[in-house]
Amino acid sequence: MTSGSDLVSLSILMVSYNAADHLEATLRSLRGSAAPSDPFEVLVTDNGSADGAADVAERLLGTGAVERMHRNTGFGFAVNRTAKRARGDYFLLLNPDAHPKPGAIDAALAVLRARPRTGIVGGRCVTPDGELDPRSCFGRITAWSLTCGMLGLSSVFRRSAVFDPESLGGWQRDDQRPVDVISGGFLLISRETWERLGGFDETYLIYGEDQDLCLRAAALGFSPCIAPSAEFEHAVGASSSHRADRDVLVLTGRATVVKGHLRQRRYGLFALRAGVALRAVAERLLGKGPRWSEVWRRRAEWSGGWGARPDFLRSA
Repeated sequence: MTSGSDLVSLSILMVSYNAADHLEATLRSLRGSAAPSDPFEVLVTDNGSADGAADVAERLLGTGAVERMHRNTGFGFAVNRTAKRARGDYFLLLNPDAHPKPGAIDAALAVLRARPRTGIVGGRCVTPDGELDPRSCFGRITAWSLTCGMLGLSSVFRRSAVFDPESLGGWQRDDQRPVDVISGGFLLISRETWERLGGFDETYLIYGEDQDLCLRAAALGFSPCIAPSAEFEHAVGASSSHRADRDVLVLTGRATVVKGHLRQRRYGLFALRAGVALRAVAERLLGKGPRWSEVWRRRAEWSGGWGARPDFLRSA
């Protein structure tokens, strides 16, 4: 890592929220085997963690690299805030629970430099056991993908290119190819492109902001892609343990994407609501639950997207 007076070509931007152990592991790897060849800096914005994550970051990076927020301001807002402090020509958005393998960051940089019209480059995500974790990229939300989700086809035929199109089928993320959406957990973008896009849309508290960014990039002629040699390990366990709570957040993000990017907006929002309703009915008939019943009961929280929710603040 560079000192304050050194030139920086890469800024690694991290947002922490109650993930101290993952954050420490990732920061230590960036000081060791996962360090890129380019001069780089690591900047952390902590969203009001209660587990000492900000203290961990300050101990390993110094106080100047860490900004403490006093509450959860949202992922997009915190990344934008971090980017304003960055000095690099390239930004790597990296989650605390995403541990880059040796050479991964260099591989992503090489692809973006060789093909700047990609605009955004992601990596290949694996589990701690070395198995593919497909969530490093995915297909865009479409009327068809929402129909498959509503009818349960994407659950019955998981990883089907036809009935689960957002999963991108059985592709192992083992060759370089364009994709609709790069996950914000490992996302490389040039400063120029980031500023041209205006960063993340801060309407999104969490979930969906990466899809929105990539779709806006595609509208400008960029073609995001995966670099298979940019491999990173996703350490599961930093998210909410309450599935219904997470479902509500994910659906709020999906509804926001639908409202902003889907031409069949009314149908898309209907499909989201109908899919949850059908799952809640099936859950009751099968004597399971009450996951989807709770999500349906809380539909006012997610069905209008983030812009319709007055229960969170978007600024520090």
